[in-house]
Amino acid sequence: MSRTLKESPKGLQTWVMASPSRMARLARGEGTPGTRAAPTQAGNNDKRIEVRLDNADTIIQDGKKFKRYKFQVNKGADNPTLKTFADKNSHEVWSHADMSCNDGDSESAIINLFEDLEKNLKK
Repeated sequence: MSRTLKESPKGLQTWVMASPSRMARLARGEGTPGTRAAPTQAGNNDKRIEVRLDNADTIIQDGKKFKRYKFQVNKGADNPTLKTFADKNSHEVWSHADMSCNDGDSESAIINLFEDLEKNLKK
């Protein structure tokens, strides 16, 4: 796995954690499967952040709600390595993570989400 891909979730995490409302929206599990969860497609986000989270299914397990997020590379990425990956298949899921929704502490939930994304990155 490329070092660039391995380090790419950190930039996305920084973007998400820069705003309490972004963290809360992700932590609540909002979003329809197949749509983008973060970052927004505004300005130069795709180019600068280079990766994205897409919404996947909501799962109920033992009475708890979990949201699956898929980690993908943006076609418009600045980094040539990431751009090459996206040009081959922009819909490839490089990692995924399930996050427990509505546990109250958005910041902890987001930190755990990104730790899981990093652990689950394709080798």
